[in-house]
Amino acid sequence: MALRLEVPEALGARVRQIGGISPKADLFNTALLKEEFLGRKSIFLVDLSAPSPESLTSVIWVPSIAAFSADRSLVPAGMIELKSLPAGGSQPAQKELSVSLTRENAAAAFSLFPGIDKRLIDSLSPPALDADPISAAEYRMNLETVIIGKKAMPAFDACALEVYITAPRTILSSSGGTVQGQVFKTKIPLFDMLTLETPIRFALRWAE
Repeated sequence: MALRLEVPEALGARVRQIGGISPKADLFNTALLKEEFLGRKSIFLVDLSAPSPESLTSVIWVPSIAAFSADRSLVPAGMIELKSLPAGGSQPAQKELSVSLTRENAAAAFSLFPGIDKRLIDSLSPPALDADPISAAEYRMNLETVIIGKKAMPAFDACALEVYITAPRTILSSSGGTVQGQVFKTKIPLFDMLTLETPIRFALRWAE
């Protein structure tokens, strides 16, 4: 699995200001993110780098999808699931990997993968992590008037987390993204992740 997050420069400058980060410092603390993966048994960080002060890329290895999806220390029930689907008609027996990000599991999702830097999240006050969240429309108004300003909103709306998942075999079908061979790709807007007013879901299937 590979993840890529790039924050537009204009937004990065505002986030540094809000979060008390030096204007010349990298927006992402790669050393801290590496520490967060120490001791994990079902998911491993293979590579983590910051190609620019505003971007972060990572490569994650999951030796066993079944073990990872069942690791309740990291993955709440229902957030990541692996199912076996029986053969039917002309379709072979398949495995289905599904991901469902909701307000109920948002905290776990944000802490699970590198790229969701705590300072970045805290500075943006996401409704997805609030016990009594405001609506997406109200949050957008707060972003425009209080948090980052209206001028930075186009940059904010352009910010997204890119997720690449390499399946064990050629992907036969999927939802919520695009497929090429064994690689599934989806792009999740940062605004949607921070609000989760509508759950973010995607899935992919491959032959057993």
